[in-house]
Amino acid sequence: MTFIATLRPLLLSLGASLLLLAWLAACTMPGAATPTSLPDPPAAPTEVLPPTPTPLPRGGELTIRLAAAVPALRPWQPRSRDEEQLAALLYSGLLRLDSQLRPVPDLAERWTTDADGRVLTFTLRSDLTWHDGEPLTAADVLFTLERLRNLPVTTTALLADLRYISAATAPAADTVVMTLTSRFAPILATMALPILPRHQLLDQDFARFNTWETPVGSGPFQLASDAPSRTLVLERFERYHHGAPLLEKITFQVLADPAATLDHLSDQRLLLAELPWSPTLTPPAGVRASAYPENGYYFVGFNLREGRPFADLRLRQALALALDIPRLVESATKGQGLTFGSTALPGSWADLTPPRATPVNLEAARTLLDEAGWILPDGATIRQRDGTTLTVSLYVREDDERRLLAARQIAAAAATIGMAIEVETGSFDEVIRARYAPPFAFDLLMGGWINGAGDPGFGDVTFYDPDDFALFHSSQLNQGDADTRATRNVVGYRNPAYDANAEAARQLYNLDQRSAALRQTQAIIADDLPYLFLWVDRMPVMLNEAITTLDGPIDLSSPRYYWNIERWYLLNAETQRR
Repeated sequence: MTFIATLRPLLLSLGASLLLLAWLAACTMPGAATPTSLPDPPAAPTEVLPPTPTPLPRGGELTIRLAAAVPALRPWQPRSRDEEQLAALLYSGLLRLDSQLRPVPDLAERWTTDADGRVLTFTLRSDLTWHDGEPLTAADVLFTLERLRNLPVTTTALLADLRYISAATAPAADTVVMTLTSRFAPILATMALPILPRHQLLDQDFARFNTWETPVGSGPFQLASDAPSRTLVLERFERYHHGAPLLEKITFQVLADPAATLDHLSDQRLLLAELPWSPTLTPPAGVRASAYPENGYYFVGFNLREGRPFADLRLRQALALALDIPRLVESATKGQGLTFGSTALPGSWADLTPPRATPVNLEAARTLLDEAGWILPDGATIRQRDGTTLTVSLYVREDDERRLLAARQIAAAAATIGMAIEVETGSFDEVIRARYAPPFAFDLLMGGWINGAGDPGFGDVTFYDPDDFALFHSSQLNQGDADTRATRNVVGYRNPAYDANAEAARQLYNLDQRSAALRQTQAIIADDLPYLFLWVDRMPVMLNEAITTLDGPIDLSSPRYYWNIERWYLLNAETQRR
């Protein structure tokens, strides 16, 4: 290497000398014209000035529909979509979730883990401030964690996940170090937890906390009007750590009536609205329409316990082959339902398995039942084995017309292959709830899970993580009468291969590595069929075409379409101001 490096400049110098000798020789050759003057020197290069920065399109007001008034707001426990969006605008977490629900930096500019995966270090951005101008430091993070970890866990997944933190320290004003009881990858989504101002809330009872009494956060917008009321005004926070929002303000208007909402969208009194589903919902001119999947789903669960008919995989496969799931979903939900292939939220980073694409195949279904020993006697309509008919129960709550329609279609399809499904209806509290607990007295159970972490009654996506360990891991099985845990593995599923991959997925902080483990768990569940996945509901959303972002069009098919709202702007903001 040293010889080559030395030789290169010598060769370049020799080449330049030979060119100069050739030019001189040409000037003195016999018959050659002798130049009377030297050539004109080349023109001096024109100075290239850096381009003038294009001014950012600042200004304008975004008007958003509120379906109902929000009299109280606990940012770590959104109980409605309106509360979830308001909390996202007013507060920030160490991390936040992007449009595909991946954890990305927010107050923390980076994070690291130690080799053991039990110590996480978050480094905060510099010059963080609260809406009241006070500095935001690691002390605020520790305060938030301490206060929320002291709240009763009950059934709130977010608070339960915080118990994985055994200790948290702040070795510097911009550094938070968390020690976990074990490696736990879902903790990253938990770190979208809104950080709260210690200097404002030191004496606050968090069990009765209400944001409107002390509306100080660090999000892209801050409260500019009294709350609650029918109109809620937020103004941009100029010192927001991702850069001052381009929009000047956001105004929320309480408008319960969907028809009135469409009128407001039509004349631009509203620019953004989420609406109840309707198969005839049509956007006004100049308004984009889409729908995002809600964080919850409907399914039919098979009781896999010994002695139950569906403990035999062939029966589960046979019923699946008899069903046209897309047609069933379209009919039962009037188009609102979206078919899906795993427990992961459709469109999220963990949505790795498409819906079952197997077409209806009655002959294959009948063959599977024959192989399982369930034979259809001559002249009979129901199969038998050892003198017992293939008659099973499907429990469904009586107050949900869509589930009832789906249950009847499933029973009708089962009849075509000689399986009798008796649809058992009842109220959730009096009939259905008992099927989720020992002795798990059902063959089939049409159920639904709400996957929100902040409140058990609402499927928020603020803290979304695709972990389905609680549903299918064998450790989540009740182990007898003495085991009084409220577990969610109600179908009695057990598979060591799933267990191993689910445990790995919980411990892998790298998203690519975690995706590989999740792909394996999803493939195993798809093959083993503990559930028949039915549908995810979609929420319609409409946005005026004048709203865009510095990053391109807004992805309205994502429930986190507003994740970068500080970069939204109105194409005609100048006109709007005039």
